[in-house]
Formats: sequence, structure tokens, C-alpha cells
Amino acid sequence: MLVRRVAIGAMSEVYEGRHETLGHPVAVKVLFPEWNAHEKVVARFLNEARALQSLRHARIVTAFTYGTLPEGPPFMILEWLPVDLHQLLSRTGGPLPPGAAVRISAQLADALTALHERGIVHRDLKPANVLLAREELPSLEVKLADLGLAKVPPGGAEDHPDGGAGPGPAPVSTGSSAMLGTWDYMAPEQWIESRRVDPKADVYALGVLLFQLVTGRLPFIAEQQKDLMYLHLMEPPALELLEGQVPVTLRDLVAGMLGKKPAQRPTMREVMERLVV
Repeated sequence: MLVRRVAIGAMSEVYEGRHETLGHPVAVKVLFPEWNAHEKVVARFLNEARALQSLRHARIVTAFTYGTLPEGPPFMILEWLPVDLHQLLSRTGGPLPPGAAVRISAQLADALTALHERGIVHRDLKPANVLLAREELPSLEVKLADLGLAKVPPGGAEDHPDGGAGPGPAPVSTGSSAMLGTWDYMAPEQWIESRRVDPKADVYALGVLLFQLVTGRLPFIAEQQKDLMYLHLMEPPALELLEGQVPVTLRDLVAGMLGKKPAQRPTMREVMERLVV
């Protein structure tokens, strides 16, 4: 049973729902009907649902089921987590305490490591795609959401724990010139060719987010797309803003995560290990 619409995206909308028997709240994500005729969009939506349902990770939002409505659009039913990190940052209006910033980043690194070990690249890490399981700053818990732009290998996300395999993801052709992601968090190589990025693009995005959580601002700011692209590709981040805010070891980690070339960045597992020390 649908209760109310809670969010509207570019291609889908999300409703608060209720389990008809148990009454538990759930999130129901539905593709807009006008996109139903676009095979690539439908395939990407269903790939996201399959990947989420197969992952079953404590730091990744759970998908209970998915399918297609009688009217045609596909849907997925997710666990109910109504507040995201963007909303939390809007309420606080400034940087988070370093401990909370590291806690959030470590949990996201855990989730992203799980994705990377399955061959999945998220490609759209940002505060709006980080849902809060607990909102209290000293004990913040987050879950990664929205694999709508994820790069999923054929069959790579569908292996089941019992050794069987579900149906592989539907093929989605993305032109080499297509730009996938959110500008403020996109790695330099993602600006050039989103289709070919590897897990190091997610490392960069998490570096941007960690910088933002600690300083209260993004490392690169520009109004025009071309100007922001230039900053990400050519200019160093303002690491001096971290001075006095975090230990040198954390500043150095952020610097490495924001390396211009993928080879300069640590792996996500290395990031996770350094954040939880």
C-alpha cells in the first residue's frame, strides 16, 4: 500500500509504502511511465534492482523485491530510510565533527569495497545517495543507495551465496561520450569517459565527500560545467583547509584519494583500513 510520494528524481519517483500484512514501512521506487519505452533506461533500472537484491550488505540499502507494474513501469521495494546525508548536512549548515566524518566515510568505504569486489563501480557517490540508518552524530550509521548509474559487469553482481546464479544484468550500451555522474564528485577520468572508469573513480568521489564533511565545503567550486571540469582535471584541491581540522595522516589520505590519475589513489580497501585504524 502506497502512503505518500517522498522524492522525485530525473527518471523515477519514490513512495513511502506499507507492508499490507505486517504494516512495516518500505520505500517503493518506480520508473516514470514516460521512460518505459526506452529499453536502455528500463534495463538500467532493473540492473540496479538485481544488484541491490543480490548484494545483501550491512552498509548497502536492501532491495526486498522488484517487478513490473500492470501499467508497464518497473518498480523495486527497498528498506525504509527516509533521511539522507544531504538533508543532514543542510540542517547542520557546516562541517561535521571529524569523528563523525571519518565514521561515515569508513562505513561508505566498507560498502564500496563490497561493490568493487563484485566488479561494480558505483559512479554516483554523493550525499543524496547516502541514507541514514541512525541520525545521532556520535553513533551515525549510513547505507549506500542508488546503483542507477553503476557499472555492473555481466553476471558480476548476480552470484548468490548458495553458489547458484540469478539472471545476469540486461545489456546497456553507453556511448563513450556519455557523461555519467554528479559533477561535484566526478573523478577526472569520469569527465572524459564515464563508461571506462574503474573503482578508483569511487575512491576519488569518497575523497571529495570526506573533504566536504570535514571542511563544510567542496574541494572544487564553480558555476559552469566547463569550469568545474577544468578544476577537477587540472587544479589541486585546497588541502590547506584541512590544516588544524584533522590529523596529518587523514589529510594525506584525502590528498591521495583526490589524486588526478587513478594510479595515484589507494584502493577502496586500503581507504577502509586506514579509516578504521
